[in-house]
Amino acid sequence: MKLLVLQTRLKADTDLRRLYLHYMNLDVALEAQAGSRDRVIDLLRAAPLTENNPAGRWYSWRPLTAAAAGIALGMFCTSVVFGYVGPRVVEKVKTVFDEGFESGVTKTEDGLPREVRHWSGDEAEVVASAPGVKAHVGAKMLRFLSATYPGENSPRSQWGDVYRLVDVRGLAGDGRTVARVSASFRQGAVTGEERFACRVGAYALDQDLSTLPSPLNLAWLQQNNSAAGSRRAVLTGSPHWHDVSVEVPITRETRYVMLHLAMVQEQPTLKYGAVQFQAHFMDDVKLEIVSDR
Repeated sequence: MKLLVLQTRLKADTDLRRLYLHYMNLDVALEAQAGSRDRVIDLLRAAPLTENNPAGRWYSWRPLTAAAAGIALGMFCTSVVFGYVGPRVVEKVKTVFDEGFESGVTKTEDGLPREVRHWSGDEAEVVASAPGVKAHVGAKMLRFLSATYPGENSPRSQWGDVYRLVDVRGLAGDGRTVARVSASFRQGAVTGEERFACRVGAYALDQDLSTLPSPLNLAWLQQNNSAAGSRRAVLTGSPHWHDVSVEVPITRETRYVMLHLAMVQEQPTLKYGAVQFQAHFMDDVKLEIVSDR
């Protein structure tokens, strides 16, 4: 019925035909609004027509022109917005390492690890939840003890570093792939001048473990990785866990990702010696492989 009314009016009025064609062209180009034709037709039915007075016909069509233009502008804006959104990329996430310190590990080994089965680094130990501090997950957590380890003989250190080597061979996809490392940290009571931060770092390694130097050190790791990332977060005295994560790109050539997790005393600065941490903890360490294919 609507189309019949429209056809009859189009045959009788040249200006109406021109107006209709104009907005039909817009409708074809901007197909975002399926009901736009019916809305224009309803406006055409409702508008009074003056057959013999061109000036009168123009004034009677001004409300219709404004309304139709508003519809066209809305259609155009909507189409532009949707045009820039693009297709949604679905990521694939696979957890390849998940440590809540419930697996039986009791403390860190000295130095940087050369095997995938050990936590290494500065002095730290696994402890159970206490009345003042509850583990972030499970019943246990890692407690930072010192910014050095026995035998290191470091003249000055404010970083308590722990490391874990994770095998990621064969896990990189054909598209973009990243290794996402995350951990949760909490600090205990501090004095008025003390300021602490935590860091989560990751190093992608293409080398075979048998080619790595012994002992392995951080300077070699920083110079020989294929990709690296680090994220710092300031800790507060609030009794809450702080979640920190970082991503590093990996490829099919990547063999391992070295996790580097640290508790840092940033203030006051030491002139010598190593920081001894009081009730500073880490828990819920994960490495996830995230790919878009």
